[in-house]
Amino acid sequence: MNKFNSAEEAIDWLKQGKILLHPTEGVWGIGCDAFNATAVNKINALKQREASKSLIILAPTIHDSLKYFQPLSEMQTNFLETIWPGHTTVIFESNSLVPPHIKASDNSIAMRVSDHKPIKELLAKFKSLMVSTSANISNQPTPITAAEALEIFTEPDVALYDFENGSANKPSAIIDLKTMDYLRE
Repeated sequence: MNKFNSAEEAIDWLKQGKILLHPTEGVWGIGCDAFNATAVNKINALKQREASKSLIILAPTIHDSLKYFQPLSEMQTNFLETIWPGHTTVIFESNSLVPPHIKASDNSIAMRVSDHKPIKELLAKFKSLMVSTSANISNQPTPITAAEALEIFTEPDVALYDFENGSANKPSAIIDLKTMDYLRE
């Protein structure tokens, strides 16, 4: 199992279309280059997850995330600036820059700008979007430690971005930006 302690090594791995176990603010994630449909399909297969289920996409900055949404109102943009970077995922209608394999059936996308230092550093240098979903088999408990995640995902195309999780004890909150309703708190 490859383990990376630098963003540069992890980025090279992602650019090869490979899968990365990574820390988040709260739970271990498994991710890939969001623009690589083969890698996204591999994550769904590894997790034994339906491809139709929505994925969370991590963006480097608020500015970067806005490029992939339909135009937002001033109120919506101001709201994002109060929660990002942070531990909240936002759902909103995507635009034509978002590839079909990461859009939900209603054309929406779930996006987050993380405040977790290792992920911020990785994404700032990657300069692209990364898929991030919990590092578990679908409908099974999410691993608490990197060691537990490594026991689940043993394939040679899966590597570990070897940093600690943040202090949150649950997955990110999810809010529908159109209705301002929390879908998960």
